[in-house]
Amino acid sequence: MKVYVTQGHEQGIGLEVFFKSCLLMRRADLSCIKLLAFEAAVKATLTSLKLPFKINPHDLEVAGTKIDVEWLSQVNFSQSFTALELGMKLSEGSGVLFTLPTSKDQFPGYPGHTEYFRAFYHRPELGMFFSSPKMQVLLLSDHVPVNKLSETMTEELIYTRLFAALKTLQQWNWPTKRILVSGLNPHAGEKGIIGNEDQRIDAAIKRLINKLKLDIRGPLPGDTMLLEQKSSQDLLVYLFHDQGLGVFKGLQGFIGSNITLGLPYPRFSPDHGTSFALFGKNQADYRGCAFSLKEAVNMLKKVSYGKNSGHQS
Repeated sequence: MKVYVTQGHEQGIGLEVFFKSCLLMRRADLSCIKLLAFEAAVKATLTSLKLPFKINPHDLEVAGTKIDVEWLSQVNFSQSFTALELGMKLSEGSGVLFTLPTSKDQFPGYPGHTEYFRAFYHRPELGMFFSSPKMQVLLLSDHVPVNKLSETMTEELIYTRLFAALKTLQQWNWPTKRILVSGLNPHAGEKGIIGNEDQRIDAAIKRLINKLKLDIRGPLPGDTMLLEQKSSQDLLVYLFHDQGLGVFKGLQGFIGSNITLGLPYPRFSPDHGTSFALFGKNQADYRGCAFSLKEAVNMLKKVSYGKNSGHQS
């Protein structure tokens, strides 16, 4: 069992922050990691970092630190997609997938990782979950245009995605106390004065409470819901992408994990993008990747497929 790290975009900062994180890891944790990458991309990044390195058939030595690597050769659509396909296959054999950032044009017909996972595994209920030391955020939709939100966010979709996410977190023994769910409209609709979509949220929450017996509250006004958070173990659920991520990134910066819930395996990623403008400049902030890698390794150590497992931040 390994944490399988997929290369990401070859002209992004993914490999840079990954190598910087590896140099700070304990040897026991580093032994849990296997990088899936192309040799040319690795050479370009390490040369820009001015670090001594040696490429071997099955591993890589960086400044005296050995990293397990599976070298890729033939490209399917893009380098990052090629690495992702292999990472998914390997993770299905009881591993943890860790994806370094790539751009949306690197997927054949999909706007990102989550949408591709949904189509590949036929699991429309997959959820985007964000974890940081002080905050937990779940998005019930991702890259949906604003003019499509009303028709997209049906009662059934809200119920199905939230149910699937909460069941996964329960299986992982993830420390979650209360679930706070935002409204879709301003002020959660003002009891129908500002749209009736929030009535769907109310109906879905009542079904979830009856099914899961959890402390689920909402719909709450999205602009003030954060004030209801009492602990870092409260889960803040937002209906759409920027509604939740604006709060998360504004308060946590990039020290966080993007975690996909509902896959056959845990999937982690740093909570930031490719930052093409920083490529090759040795200026990328590695702390978000280091935090997320630590969470992935902890999950690998504790996950037990088909049984409840623990999580440790």
